[in-house]
Amino acid sequence: MEQSSLLTSVLLFLLAAVIFVPLGKRFGAGPILSYLAAGIILGPGGMALVSDPAAVLHFAELGVVLMLFVLGLELNPSKLWELRSAIFGLGSGQLLLSWAAIGGLAWGFGLSIEAALVVGAALSLSSTAFAVQLMSEHRLLTTPLGRDAFGVLLMQDLAVIPMLLLTAYLAPNSAQIEHHAVPWYWTCLALVGFVLVGKYLLPKFLKLVASSGVREVLTAFALLLVMGSAELMEWLGLSAGMGAFLAGIMLANSSYRHQLETDIEPFKGLLLGLFFMAVGMSMDLKLLISDPLLILGILMAMLLIKTFVLMVLGRIRHHKWRPSIALGLILAEGGEFAFVLLSQAQLSGIVGDKIAQVLVLAIGLSMAVTPLLFTLFRATKAKVVDTRLPDTINVTESEVVIAGFGRVGQITGRILASSGIPFVALDKDASHVDVIRKYGGEVYFGDARRLDMLMSAGIARSRLLLLAVDSVEDSIEIAQQVKTHFPHINIVARARDRNHAYRLMSLGVTDVFRETFGSALSASEKILQGLGLSQVQANERVKIFAEHDKKLVIASAAHQNDLATLINLSNKGKAELESLMRGDRENVS
Repeated sequence: MEQSSLLTSVLLFLLAAVIFVPLGKRFGAGPILSYLAAGIILGPGGMALVSDPAAVLHFAELGVVLMLFVLGLELNPSKLWELRSAIFGLGSGQLLLSWAAIGGLAWGFGLSIEAALVVGAALSLSSTAFAVQLMSEHRLLTTPLGRDAFGVLLMQDLAVIPMLLLTAYLAPNSAQIEHHAVPWYWTCLALVGFVLVGKYLLPKFLKLVASSGVREVLTAFALLLVMGSAELMEWLGLSAGMGAFLAGIMLANSSYRHQLETDIEPFKGLLLGLFFMAVGMSMDLKLLISDPLLILGILMAMLLIKTFVLMVLGRIRHHKWRPSIALGLILAEGGEFAFVLLSQAQLSGIVGDKIAQVLVLAIGLSMAVTPLLFTLFRATKAKVVDTRLPDTINVTESEVVIAGFGRVGQITGRILASSGIPFVALDKDASHVDVIRKYGGEVYFGDARRLDMLMSAGIARSRLLLLAVDSVEDSIEIAQQVKTHFPHINIVARARDRNHAYRLMSLGVTDVFRETFGSALSASEKILQGLGLSQVQANERVKIFAEHDKKLVIASAAHQNDLATLINLSNKGKAELESLMRGDRENVS
């Protein structure tokens, strides 16, 4: 019967994931919100198909552990050391200030000092799973903002055990809460041993396991490592997630890092989804109906206090206002460890049943609301209009004007400068111009689409224009300006793709190079050599392809809006290229 119940639960979870996540994506909701919605519907507050959300949540926390292991794989010890100011400075500041503010507010509304301390501690924590997933969705994990947020989360993980000990101390009858406490000196010794084993023995053992050639064995070893590290840290009185994170760091420089990450990823994704569903199941929405003002008040107070604290600390960390607010919103939600603290406080009699249920619902709602608030905040970013006036250009001689001083423009500029050829470079990104100047680069702030700016750059006296701006539409507009007013100027243009090349050619720009074409040719030549061709043979085949493709692009440019003709030309070109390559192979043989 138990087996049947287990299979039914697994079936329900998989079905919910398959239905709700694609449906949520269709309506613009992220995976987190989709999983939460699925959990609410499956849980006691919805269809009641799952009766014990707490058991599911306990099991699904393994997903958080696996996630922290994968994060550890992305960080080597030196990078972790770089986070020390974020962990101990920003992290401790956020924790103490949020704890004090929320705890003080709870005490002001009539809770006892003991209850206020526990509630303040619980609500000051953030959800590692939610925050990391949110940053991953918005590609913020590797940014300075993402690193600061992760530092705060690490500090919170370190603080969980002291918070649990404080809850036990504050309990009217401390015997009600059992704690496994290993003496501190044994904990320190075990941590040192853990690091030494991870650094010196683990890579050798991993190499031995991998030499078996059986993929499943390596996967089993990865799971054993994660769960073993988590269990060890829990025995030492530390966070299980911290153990998995440290295990990941130990293997960050391993040659098997990517394979381990690939093996763990499916388990991590599914269990994290289950974790979010379990959170949704634990939310009793009936309380929201019976006492909406209280719950919404707690929710708003928690979000506002934590966002404000992190916004101020972010400014102290020299982030601008928007990134500081973003940092606050990312970490404003309640955390999974808050459920543990509140459960312990409820069992010990520090916090009443009704208050604990209300707080759990508020935390669950904060996890649902935070992704929405952050997405809305990101959408409100106004288009920055730079009021800075264009630079005054006092150059008497320039043979080349470079429009766009990014990757292509800078390389060309360096070659021209080293060759003693004078040029004027323009770029419309003021911050980019300032950065280039710090490195000694010669570039002027100005929009090359403006005729007066081109005149100021000396286009009339120049021999050539390098068109290397990022925007396709800007590129077309500049080419039109130059062809209309300075037809004698030769244009060498960067094209993002084939269609961009067609549009430039239709304006009379003949010297067009696609930005990835040259590197693709070089890579192809190396591949052919790796397959046994000589350097001369590989070079000749790549040369044949390049010349043929250039002719095909020129022929296709006149028919860029005629799809049928383009397809026909492409098919003919393919047959011609195969014939040319066949002839080359026959000549070689």
